[in-house]
Amino acid sequence: DDPVPCKYGDAECIAKFCNSLFSKRSGKEDPSLNLWKLDPLKVEKMVINQESNSAVGIKLTFTDNLLYGLKDQRVVGVKGFGKNLTEQHELRVLAKAYSLVGPYNIQGKVLILPISGSGVSNMSMSNIKMIVKFSGRPLEKNGETYLDVTNFKLSLKPAATSYLFTNLFNGDKALGDNMNAFLNENADAIYQETSQSTDRAFSELFHDMVKGVFAHRPYAKLFAEQ
Repeated sequence: DDPVPCKYGDAECIAKFCNSLFSKRSGKEDPSLNLWKLDPLKVEKMVINQESNSAVGIKLTFTDNLLYGLKDQRVVGVKGFGKNLTEQHELRVLAKAYSLVGPYNIQGKVLILPISGSGVSNMSMSNIKMIVKFSGRPLEKNGETYLDVTNFKLSLKPAATSYLFTNLFNGDKALGDNMNAFLNENADAIYQETSQSTDRAFSELFHDMVKGVFAHRPYAKLFAEQ
């Protein structure tokens, strides 16, 4: 009943399995892999925290959001996943679009303009290239060996981004409309400034998910017998 019928290090098989998971099984939880519902994915809290001395100095907190788009992403490259539990694993992913939708709070400045507000937002990215790299250490539990994922990094490179924040400036519609227009006119520059903070925020989200999968089953039982 192993969930992944792939041999160790079989990049093509592992990519195909992941893509089947995204396209066919993302609409519900998958207890066999300890996976949450992937699309939409519940995001209890995500914080993009950018130092105040940068051109975009903001603290942007998303609470109880939903992330849409994982069902349409595809793994296009795989490295690692061999018998050595300490080696680095890598996934290269292409996604059509991500949209993070739900309550937000923002304080700070964007380029030269102050920004503040609390309401509902939609932060969207399109045509995203993502690289996920992770590694860990063997963890013995009940006579079995698990992979404890300890190092996890991802980088996102979207072709375009867009922002919509309702209720900016205590609901001042004129100021809010102008700010949303300004954000989208300067979306590329804003994303460049906040890309490292955004990568860190998404890394935390996906780290928890990947860690949960590998903590659920002994490492050897995630692969086919050889």
